[in-house]
Amino acid sequence: MSNRIGRPSFTSTVPAPAAATPDRAARPAGGEKAPASRSLTDGFDSGATRPSQASPRGAALLTGTSAPASVVPSKAAELQPEVHGATGYEAHFGMGGRTARAVVEGQGQVALPTGNGRGPSFHAEAGKPLTVTVDPERLSKSAEKAELVWRVAPGGTEVAIPLTDGSRDASGRLNTLPARIDVPEDAFGTLRVSIRTTSADGKQSSSWDPSSDAAIAPKEGAAVVFTDDWKTEVEGKLRAGDKVEIAYDRDRLAAMLGGVTPSDVVACVSFNGEPPREVPLNVQPGEGGKPGTMFMPSLQVPIEATEMTLWFKGQGGGSTSYDSSFGQNFKFKVGPARDDADPSWKAELLRSKSFPNLQAEDFVGIGPSSQRYNCIAWTLGIQDQWVWPGTRLEDFDKLYAKQGYQPLSSVDLSNDPNLEKVVVYGLKPKSGTGPIEVTHGALMDEQGRLTSKIGTQPLIRHNSADDLTGPSYGEPVRVYVRPRQPAVNNS
Repeated sequence: MSNRIGRPSFTSTVPAPAAATPDRAARPAGGEKAPASRSLTDGFDSGATRPSQASPRGAALLTGTSAPASVVPSKAAELQPEVHGATGYEAHFGMGGRTARAVVEGQGQVALPTGNGRGPSFHAEAGKPLTVTVDPERLSKSAEKAELVWRVAPGGTEVAIPLTDGSRDASGRLNTLPARIDVPEDAFGTLRVSIRTTSADGKQSSSWDPSSDAAIAPKEGAAVVFTDDWKTEVEGKLRAGDKVEIAYDRDRLAAMLGGVTPSDVVACVSFNGEPPREVPLNVQPGEGGKPGTMFMPSLQVPIEATEMTLWFKGQGGGSTSYDSSFGQNFKFKVGPARDDADPSWKAELLRSKSFPNLQAEDFVGIGPSSQRYNCIAWTLGIQDQWVWPGTRLEDFDKLYAKQGYQPLSSVDLSNDPNLEKVVVYGLKPKSGTGPIEVTHGALMDEQGRLTSKIGTQPLIRHNSADDLTGPSYGEPVRVYVRPRQPAVNNS
């Protein structure tokens, strides 16, 4: 019996917001809040520490069984020359929205999904160029100079590329030029992109938001190959934080369409059971290209991913066919990230203005970046939910009381091996009167050290509560205790 027939089992039981592409599960409102005056370039402000909002959590279900995963180094190569990877990428900042595409040299191009606007909209790949174009109307008429500013985040050095030669159009705006970013061979993480303009008086203005960024697929990774003999094979090791290539032979769908060559072939890719990304697999022919060429996408596996699910669909003969293992989809386990998968995240934390007391020797990473849970969830032993009961201390009193914690009458940061302690941070009102705004929670271990999930950033172990005291989290304002229970697994 073949594994080739059946519609995918993705079903949405709750409608997603009309304006959002559901590529991230939503989290409850609230989070680790930062002062409103903080710069957006600081990676730990309220925008960075609260996950994106999209379709409600639990709105979609993906089920299936594991697909075969034998290592056959030559299968992806055997699909060529019909299947091609990108030789470069393009991103366009338009007035009406954003567009992204992959370029396959000598063949054509592929329009790529741009997400919901709450995170990276564009695609990049280590060692391959990304060309950025900007609509002149995005620039102020008073601008005398415009630059594209980029860096690899976290930790990268800023690079500025001219966006104009100084000439102007009929309306008086600067004409723009393409800006080519040569993505480093060792790049990992996010390519942070912004537009910087300079006026005649030398005043600079920078425009950035998370949707301007590109997700980088690093050099190292795996290929998942779907051959026309109905085999599904993995080449290399599929790991969080690495690249995954999808090599798909469209003859699989053609067989289900009665021999009709399918058009509009799409790979539906989901990580951790979240709503899928739909990636086109047909190359639109350019000069020198030929119809029927297939695209092999290279995607960044999220650092928090533990599972990847795939299925495919295509049009032909007036009907739509699905390759989805009888509706159960193709499911793959994702291994943990390499130890050096994100070596620069620590530099990003240290360069942040949020934690002026934090020193490199004061902390280590014990868990990857994740949008699935936050600091308060971590203190409760939860790693698959975003927990935030409110902003007042009274809200947290009620939350921790349900877990058997009691607040101490003073902020006692000493270690008692017999007590489990949670340290809650807060910002006191600048006026000197009014309620404290809770910002963060940390869990004390048996040695008196603290473990903190930094918003959507990594889980860290730090030496003292004072390490995170500063303009973002404020200072410790309450300590909750209960008899020590079995330790939370920090591995």
